Amino acid sequence: MPKTGKNIYKRKDGRWEGRYAKHRNSSGRIVYGYIYGKTCSEVKQRLTLVAISDIIDIPKVSATTDNVGLTFSDIAVQWLSVTSLKVKPSSHAGYVNTLNLHIIPYFGCYKIQNITTTTISCFAKEKLESGCADGRGGLSPKTVRDMLSIIKSIVDFAWGEKLIANQISVPYPKQEKSSIRVLSRHEQSSLESVLKTDLNIHKMGILLCLYTGLRIGEICALRWQDISPAFDVLSVQQTLQRMKNLDEGESKTKIHIDTPKSTRSIRSIPVPKSLSNYLCEFASESHIYFLSTSDTAFTEPRTMQNHFARAVAAANISDANYHALRHTFATRCIEAGVDVKSLSEMLGHANVNITLNRYVHPSFEQKREGMNKLEQYIGM
Repeated sequence: MPKTGKNIYKRKDGRWEGRYAKHRNSSGRIVYGYIYGKTCSEVKQRLTLVAISDIIDIPKVSATTDNVGLTFSDIAVQWLSVTSLKVKPSSHAGYVNTLNLHIIPYFGCYKIQNITTTTISCFAKEKLESGCADGRGGLSPKTVRDMLSIIKSIVDFAWGEKLIANQISVPYPKQEKSSIRVLSRHEQSSLESVLKTDLNIHKMGILLCLYTGLRIGEICALRWQDISPAFDVLSVQQTLQRMKNLDEGESKTKIHIDTPKSTRSIRSIPVPKSLSNYLCEFASESHIYFLSTSDTAFTEPRTMQNHFARAVAAANISDANYHALRHTFATRCIEAGVDVKSLSEMLGHANVNITLNRYVHPSFEQKREGMNKLEQYIGM
């Protein structure tokens, strides 16, 4: 019976079998439980569910537990079990991490019946004022809102399962709209000049993001097989990120390669001809990652951010992170007259409203041009 993975085997009957430690008997010997599935990944996922309670250090809920005595932690375990089947592993790992660090230490022992809008408001206030792990201040409204979204999902789950009598309202803190960094045309020109000097594969990757709007995880996961033979079209098929590792006894984080965040993010993007000429100089075998070097099979996002930081410093550009490339691409497209529907599809958005509200940032020059058009129209 060949072994694949941690305590997972393929049986002679074609099924996969996973083994986990349930408890020790009176003589101290381990008593094992067994899980079966059609595929190795199915069994691995089920084994993860068995271990969820241990991951967040919460005792499992027995079938005889009285609903009145259920704690928030009890419900969180059940919610994680159900939710893990619906979300990507990276999202699941994020939920576990947030529960571990912030939510369970505060709400863990609360009886689910005793949690109210007021207690949730107190939690949010504390996190906004002094929620940082180092004790040096509060967390951002965006971070606290993400925590409250998890809490809302858990209490809504409890209500849906009839574990509580009434739905609980979750108040969200006001979040100021953050300013979006877009490179000016002068800054973009300066950055391109730096990138094209002693051009290497990482600089090529930054240029490609600037002219296609790729996310950092998408450029890191891009392979040469995703680029057409004529180097004029690239296909976004997957994304790469470093995420928290929930496997006990291994490193704290791991590289995870998965499909993009939504089905709309799986897309094809035309490549400008000027970049196609550069791409052909770096062409490699189809299975090789685009950003692969002689030292690494792929380049992870943090490394790519470091390359970008050095490039913008050399171009004398300040206060710009890697995602500014995506905002800049969208803004330049609108300035050039690209229709919003086409831009939305190239960015991989679910609808054009996301593109307009989040990524399109009209410049003052565009506004001035609009006023000139108005003057001409009304004959001033």
